[in-house]
Amino acid sequence: MANSDSDAGVPAQRLAFGRRLRALRMRAGMTQTAVAAEAGMDRSFYAEVEAAVHSVSVDRIPALARALGVTPAELFQDTDPDSE
Repeated sequence: MANSDSDAGVPAQRLAFGRRLRALRMRAGMTQTAVAAEAGMDRSFYAEVEAAVHSVSVDRIPALARALGVTPAELFQDTDPDSE
């Protein structure tokens, strides 16, 4: 499958999004609990999004972006947030 991580069968986009969330959260100096609370999400669900177990609906994107202090588009940029 072209869109999957061959080891785990997880879509590559989901893995990339989870990594990006984690990087942005770390840059902001926030815990998973804090981001989840700011975004109106359950902490365990947020943790599973970062771990690429689950994906979020498009309805959650603005809240996640606000919680992390970025624009919604920045959640999808394939860059190292520390180099920005």
